[in-house]
Amino acid sequence: MSLSQESGSKQAQVVKTMTVFAITWPIFIEMLFHILMGSVDTFMLSHVSDEVVSAVGVSRQLIEFTIILFNLLGLGVGVIIAQLLGAQKHVDASRVTASALTFNLVFGLALSLMFIVSRNFLLSFYHITPTIKENAEIYMMLAGGSLFLEALMLTVGPVIRSHGFTKDTMIVGIGMNILHIVGNALLIYGWFGLPQMGVSGAAISTVISRAVACVWIFILLYKRVSAPIRIKYYVQLQWSKLVAILKIGIPAGLEWLSYQLSQMMVTRFVSFMGTTAITTHFYTNTIVYFFMVFGMAVGEGTEIIVARLIGAGDKEKAYHQLLRSLKWSLVITIAVIVVVSFFRYEVMAIFTDEPAIIQLGAAILLFCILLEPGRVFNHVVINSLRAAGDVQFPLMMAIISMWGIKIPLAYVLGIHLGYGVLGVWIAHACDEWVRGIFHYLRWKGRKWQHKSLLSKAELQADSLSG
Repeated sequence: MSLSQESGSKQAQVVKTMTVFAITWPIFIEMLFHILMGSVDTFMLSHVSDEVVSAVGVSRQLIEFTIILFNLLGLGVGVIIAQLLGAQKHVDASRVTASALTFNLVFGLALSLMFIVSRNFLLSFYHITPTIKENAEIYMMLAGGSLFLEALMLTVGPVIRSHGFTKDTMIVGIGMNILHIVGNALLIYGWFGLPQMGVSGAAISTVISRAVACVWIFILLYKRVSAPIRIKYYVQLQWSKLVAILKIGIPAGLEWLSYQLSQMMVTRFVSFMGTTAITTHFYTNTIVYFFMVFGMAVGEGTEIIVARLIGAGDKEKAYHQLLRSLKWSLVITIAVIVVVSFFRYEVMAIFTDEPAIIQLGAAILLFCILLEPGRVFNHVVINSLRAAGDVQFPLMMAIISMWGIKIPLAYVLGIHLGYGVLGVWIAHACDEWVRGIFHYLRWKGRKWQHKSLLSKAELQADSLSG
């Protein structure tokens, strides 16, 4: 048996033994620590001042918006790699990986430069005080200027997970966050005689932890791929496969882009409500991310399984897999929200001792019992629709619901009728439920079974030449 054939045989065994639980729990831990990276900045800077928290919150929203653009390839590459592996096309999977890395590196360097030279222009979108803007510029220049590292990691991560090694990316995520926490303690608070750098310290810590994690995850990539990635693959771009990736990535990226733009618009509404309102909004968003993480992890894990099943031609099994994943995701997410709602005041008190912020934030956390189940439908079902190649429908629903329901309703409830931040969150819940129900009906209708990303020829025998 040749080396390539032996590698394919081993990979086939991995495909047969993979389960959603085995894939999901490391993704869950990885996402939890990824969210912690932003939450740690919020928590540790909250001991400096609420204005500093607002500055980092505004900056991170712009940074997260940019990360969505990197996911134009990241979202698609995981699906294509999983389908190729399901079809036993291991050499092609490695070629696609190299092409995607080259593409996203160039894109990442361009956007990193934009954050450095255009930070003042980007922040002019928000109605913020000069102090908040000054701190936000510092964070954007440093953390935003290193975003090309994030672009590489967002490409490598899905590749490693699609090969079934989700524990690897989990360990990298944990290590990156531990390094970030230590760096924050040293540079924000000035431990061991170092200067107290505040926002600058948080940003520098972010850059260092990203750089170390990027080197680490590349080492793991070369250990885990089922066929070697050769240097020449980085310049011999696989344009047909990149097109297939972008067929997923562009609509999926535009969907997330629509979400981020709508969130930025909502934040703009909140920024006119005063410092208490915008600070509460950022604190509660930080907490709510922890509610979201399980549904997001199940969505990604199910996407990998569904994509592999589709690559192997078993669409019926893929259909039932999504329904099982959705059921368990709803049960666990609702249980977590109910528990947290009983301790909502104590949770808010972790971040601030301002009574007005605690009271308002606690009300929003209680309301999340109604909001989060709707969001679960979107996280889990959209990922499986994407794995099947049905990406136009979620994009259409995002544009209609976010801009036809959430934004107008947020203005009417939050500003016109005076419900403030809570009114904005009610509008958000309406959007999540409308999209969630329609996505579920789309899956049940099975129209996704008629979609295809790769031709039958592309999912047949592997090309063993390097």
